[in-house]
Amino acid sequence: MAIVLRAQITIDVSAEDFVSAADHQKRIETLMSSVRETYGQAELEFRERRPRTMRTLPRREAVPRYTGAVAEYADD
Repeated sequence: MAIVLRAQITIDVSAEDFVSAADHQKRIETLMSSVRETYGQAELEFRERRPRTMRTLPRREAVPRYTGAVAEYADD
């Protein structure tokens, strides 16, 4: 029985513009070609990461705090 491993490399790159991003992509593809010489089935995928928008959730209603104290009643 063979053991199957998956190796994952994550590189987060910040680029000022598309030209700079393309330069980074080309460098990484060059590095990947040397990895593919040893591991022919290696895959490379690029994704654009965008900042998440903050979601606002509705506020919960305040929960009454029962103290257990007996309320005093006055006779009218």
